[in-house]
Amino acid sequence: MARVMIFLLVAVLHCQMVFSQFKCPNKSGFYADPEQCDLYYECRNGQPKEKLCKDGLVFNDNNPLYGRCDFPFVVNCGKREYLQTAKSSTNCPRQNGMFAKPDSCTAFWQCVDGLASKMSCQNGLAFNPKAGTCQWKYLVPDCGKQPADS
Repeated sequence: MARVMIFLLVAVLHCQMVFSQFKCPNKSGFYADPEQCDLYYECRNGQPKEKLCKDGLVFNDNNPLYGRCDFPFVVNCGKREYLQTAKSSTNCPRQNGMFAKPDSCTAFWQCVDGLASKMSCQNGLAFNPKAGTCQWKYLVPDCGKQPADS
């Protein structure tokens, strides 16, 4: 029983240490974790509360008034290079996002909560995963190495 109590005490102290490391820059607002791009903190009365974006989305730190998660191609994570462990499903490397279909320049998967929908670009365009949109083929890296249609 004493070992269980010591273990619980150590676990609680560890959690407090981890949470106490982040200091709110202002009394209220939403602030990015300095290392993990999909982790952020909601500060109320100077107290941080840890928040995590849905798998595949990252925290957009453009405005501290809003706790907004967005697609990685919209957000510059800078030095916040870490992400939560991916929760993949069929055709979705992560639960949310847009992902190139490996055998095609023009087709891609749009994933929402782990459910994939196959999408296609219009003729003459190719999907660019770095931009999250269809663009002229010459703007899409490695498009010439994949079949044009699928």
